[in-house]
Amino acid sequence: MVAIPDYLQKGDIVSARRSMTEALVATGLVPVVLPEMDAAAADLFLSRCDAVMIGGGIKDQDYDRRCAFEDIVIALAVRRGLPIAGICHGCQVINRHFGGTLAPVPAGRELIHKDPALFERGLSAEHFATVLPAPSLMADVFGEGRLQINSSHTMRCDKPAPGFRVTAVSEDDGVIEAIEHESLPIAAFQFHPEKYWPKDKRFLELIRRALAPFPLTTSH
Repeated sequence: MVAIPDYLQKGDIVSARRSMTEALVATGLVPVVLPEMDAAAADLFLSRCDAVMIGGGIKDQDYDRRCAFEDIVIALAVRRGLPIAGICHGCQVINRHFGGTLAPVPAGRELIHKDPALFERGLSAEHFATVLPAPSLMADVFGEGRLQINSSHTMRCDKPAPGFRVTAVSEDDGVIEAIEHESLPIAAFQFHPEKYWPKDKRFLELIRRALAPFPLTTSH
């Protein structure tokens, strides 16, 4: 069971993107949306889960509330030793939570990472990344070297948080595309594997291995 913290879309709704839930189901994992709640209740919820996924940003989200709640969930998951994966917004939240910094994508390179015309059609920009030398989950799944990925973001991880290593960068401008913790089961991706896996099934394997890096137990 994979907990997805509420995207906190403005209005009377608890939400998570369908592309995320469908990708998790395709891996054989079970997505469950974690509504906004206090830390004690969230910890009880996580006691029944095996991993946490922090998803991408959406229109009309309550950004500050969402980040605050995701910080609570990340801290609780780390205390429980749960695997954590982050995508796009989730990558940035994880990096900042652990002490890294964020910045806008480099000036003049915005279309590489987010094409407004494609975004309005529900699509992502496509470009190449470089998977850095092993050991890393990225290298295990894709091998080292050139990899085509998708993007839909205007912010980026600037300085990686202590304890994290950069495992992939954009070929065009060096923007960080993946970070992984050196000792904890935490991996974060600036691109969107949950949307790209129909083109390349390895992206589905990336999600599965990020969230289930060791055998899952059947009791809690």
